Amino acid sequence: MTEPRTSSRAAYPPPDQVPKAPRRRPSEERALLAASTRTATRLAALAIVIAAIALGLTAWRLLTPTGASCQNTVWSAVPAANELPDQWAPRGTTFDPNRRTVQFTGVDPGDGSGAPNVLATVTCFPEGAADAVSRAAAAARDFGQMVSTKDDLSDGGFEATDTSGAIFLEFRRGDIVVDLAASGGATATDIETIASAYDLALGGDGGSIATPGPSAAGDVGSASPAPSNDGSGLTHDAPQLEKLLPSNVGGVTMTVDSALGSSVLTSDAGGRAATAALRAAGKTPDDLRYAESYDPTQSIRVSVVAMAVSGLDGSKVQTMVLDWLQLSGTGVTRAEVQLGGKTWTRYDLGDKGPLSYVRVDGSAVIVITSSDQSTADQAASAMP
Repeated sequence: MTEPRTSSRAAYPPPDQVPKAPRRRPSEERALLAASTRTATRLAALAIVIAAIALGLTAWRLLTPTGASCQNTVWSAVPAANELPDQWAPRGTTFDPNRRTVQFTGVDPGDGSGAPNVLATVTCFPEGAADAVSRAAAAARDFGQMVSTKDDLSDGGFEATDTSGAIFLEFRRGDIVVDLAASGGATATDIETIASAYDLALGGDGGSIATPGPSAAGDVGSASPAPSNDGSGLTHDAPQLEKLLPSNVGGVTMTVDSALGSSVLTSDAGGRAATAALRAAGKTPDDLRYAESYDPTQSIRVSVVAMAVSGLDGSKVQTMVLDWLQLSGTGVTRAEVQLGGKTWTRYDLGDKGPLSYVRVDGSAVIVITSSDQSTADQAASAMP
């Protein structure tokens, strides 16, 4: 349900089965639970989105007349191998009268997720190329995707990410339109690198490729980090957020630590959606601060996390967090409940897993995760 710090996760066991193995971080437990119950849904959603976009683009383009020079430009649009992401290569190419389609594939990580892929289609539009890109961006917004402008590539375009984690990018150079759709473990950096390679192949300057970077200090989401390690192996990169969390719940001493977004956002569906939302807001992963409170012995089954983003108010951060934790999709039930004398929103995925309780506190979003509401109430009551 939330994003991990590593790629190996274990789901919460039933409340009456306290595991004997060493305690996994709460973020790790929620991530594997979400992955195990929603992988098929994500893949199906990705397939539907790509199919819908492909059908719409095909219908438009088959009605468009083709000029010889435009066709030659499209058929000759071949990205240089040294401009592709490291160890990526084309795996198949098809030609139509007015377009060329190539599948690019990266290295299979061997974890069962399969090799990352990007499907690239280059099409000539003797008329209406700019309008086609504008309509595609509007359609992506109507579909519920998070859309950000990509004006660094030739004549401009957009990048879109939906809640399933699918990433799309489209840009135009004159009467040529390049569409890219990422799947598998492909990241925003992968698709932007391939887009840059196409821009260069078409005579552009390659644009820019987003990379995470440090953020400036500001509010609770960007308070100057304390030394990242206190000698215990824990990091404390968001000390202001740590102050919002309980240090003792029901007589149990909780471990509290914090980190920058680059340490907790991974390349799975939720992490990619959150990264795209940050980019759309003009932020980087390290503009996100993340703090958590948990019992490493698991004698009490509850965790509390606080998240904030430099320069964003709590309501905007909440929208991002709900997508990140996959609490905004269909089938999720919501109800207002009282915890610790305050109103929280309870989110239930309906999978008999732990429930999430969410509340905005100023510029921060607090999330309590527990299978037992009375324990969640104890945690809320113990917050400063």
